[in-house]
Amino acid sequence: MLYLAILNYNTNYNKKIIYFNFLKIKKNIFILKLKKKKFKLFLNIKQTIFFFFFFKILFKLKFKNNLLFFIFIKKEIKSNLDGIFKLFLISIKKKSNILNLNKIFLKLKNLIWTNIGCFDIKDFLTFKFNKINLTIESIDKIPYLTKYFVPKNIRISNTNRVRLGCFISEGVTIMSEGYVNFNTFIGKNCMIEGRVSAGVYISNNTDIGGSCSIMGTLSGGGSNIISIGNNCLLGANSGIGISLGNNCIIEAGLYITSGTKISLIFKNNKIIIKAKTLSFLNNLIFYRNSINGRIECCKNNFNSEKINKDLHKN
Repeated sequence: MLYLAILNYNTNYNKKIIYFNFLKIKKNIFILKLKKKKFKLFLNIKQTIFFFFFFKILFKLKFKNNLLFFIFIKKEIKSNLDGIFKLFLISIKKKSNILNLNKIFLKLKNLIWTNIGCFDIKDFLTFKFNKINLTIESIDKIPYLTKYFVPKNIRISNTNRVRLGCFISEGVTIMSEGYVNFNTFIGKNCMIEGRVSAGVYISNNTDIGGSCSIMGTLSGGGSNIISIGNNCLLGANSGIGISLGNNCIIEAGLYITSGTKISLIFKNNKIIIKAKTLSFLNNLIFYRNSINGRIECCKNNFNSEKINKDLHKN
């Protein structure tokens, strides 16, 4: 799929583009082909629409530092501009699971993000910021979400902990210690107080407790996407490296990876299995037996409607 964007950009001292805002986005742009008949050019309806759209773009491009940008979203990332644009598409809910983010960290450029704009690191060291109230917000390849996009009906207590490239649905609350990485999905009415790593998928009405952690696909996390179902609860300081079905609970302070040994009763027999065997199953509670120290699992009979819904309103 081909996307076209009109963007406004800034360059560094070497005239390379380092910062850009997307002014207009258009998808499925077709290539113009003119029909020749007796040395005269004739336009069909699609071509007429194309020219109308194209000339409107040219009118907008009369301003300085604007350009047209074409991108095939299924091809791997080729440049800093390419990578930021794909992350932007995820955040504005245009595309997510079909985007090719391969080589994103190899192609993205480390930049200095401030309250007055974005700077190349080498350029920044040569500037003299006299009488300017300058705040360095981050030195990173990926900016905050709110540098490019302000989502609707979402509460974010600390915006510098939410990166561009995350898909956040309406009704979500992200508290001060909550962290959301790029290439993540968060469903409606979730409460995020822990860390949501890259590659994680969270469904609706789920609570991610304070300081809890979800294993992602970066830094040795593997290629398996961790998925959490609807109406789940991860207790404070807990963590998971397996996927959960709907209505599941992880006890506070308990970290479960795919190889963790779980004790449970199956057909009236006590058995021990690896945690990954229970991935995607619904209505489970994971907890540590305070007497013998074993990690156990049983059926969840907890009524999710008893969770404080006022916390999810924003």
